[in-house]
Amino acid sequence: MRFRFGFAIFALLLSARVFAQSLRCDADLDCVPLQTSQVSSSSPGIAFPESSSDELLPSAPDSSALPAGSRLVDANNAGGSSEGLKEGFHWARALKESGTFLLIEQAWVVHTDFRWVVSENGIPFNHYWRDYKQSLSRWWEAGWSAGENPMYNYVGHPIQGAITGYIQIQNDPKSRSLEFSKSKAYWVSRVKATIWNGVYSTQWSIGPISEMTVEKYGSNDRQPWNANGTFPCDTKTCYWGVGKVNLVMTPVGGLGWELAEDWVDKAIVRRVERNTTSHFWVDTVRCIFNPIRGGANILHGNKPWFRARDVGDWSSVQR
Repeated sequence: MRFRFGFAIFALLLSARVFAQSLRCDADLDCVPLQTSQVSSSSPGIAFPESSSDELLPSAPDSSALPAGSRLVDANNAGGSSEGLKEGFHWARALKESGTFLLIEQAWVVHTDFRWVVSENGIPFNHYWRDYKQSLSRWWEAGWSAGENPMYNYVGHPIQGAITGYIQIQNDPKSRSLEFSKSKAYWVSRVKATIWNGVYSTQWSIGPISEMTVEKYGSNDRQPWNANGTFPCDTKTCYWGVGKVNLVMTPVGGLGWELAEDWVDKAIVRRVERNTTSHFWVDTVRCIFNPIRGGANILHGNKPWFRARDVGDWSSVQR
């Protein structure tokens, strides 16, 4: 498992913020500049509250001041609006984004471990079912550790879980507007995201298009290694690259990472939003403190600093 490529991609994409001014939402949406004061009827838009730091929502203008066709949004309403409640989960888009992320990860796997991908007869997926059954058998018999660098297991896989969890959140109209809170709606939404990332993690670890089938972990063709990473294994403790750790750390660690980014977004990013009118600084802080959410935003077709609270018409978010 290699996540350095993912970090490099995110760093390159997020650094683009330094070179360009941004709008608060996509080009095909009607946007208004970030404001620090209440919005007047002559200048409709979204204003960030100046009072309690615990407020979850930006102040909203009177509905009579909104442009025709717009509607107010209440983020405490799990669906975002009465119309949002009728909007179902976007299965096709969520599966497409998860598939795109899987393709990116597997492309890096092929790049870094190509010798194992084509280790027998120089053909990828040669003897697919034979090797897959061998890998599954060794995984079942294996213990907790897969013999990988602990950074992959305890940092890389939680990142994988967080980004796939955010994929579920941004495609669920009942979840995408929710910010960190003690509300039942918030915690239910994050549990659903954890289930989604758990399914993705299972596929990544032991599924039909997984590390097992692409890199041949656990197969007879890929011989085990010692605890110090050297080949071949000449000690009593040998590792095949398969273990139970990732099936636990990805969903559990991913949930923890999401909660941390959600809390920071509310406690720190919101405070910056209330104290500056600079899009540059707000967007930069958003990227710095929510890098994994930013990656999910990119997969969704949004800018990495995008927030659902930036738009007043939920039907326009899913374009």
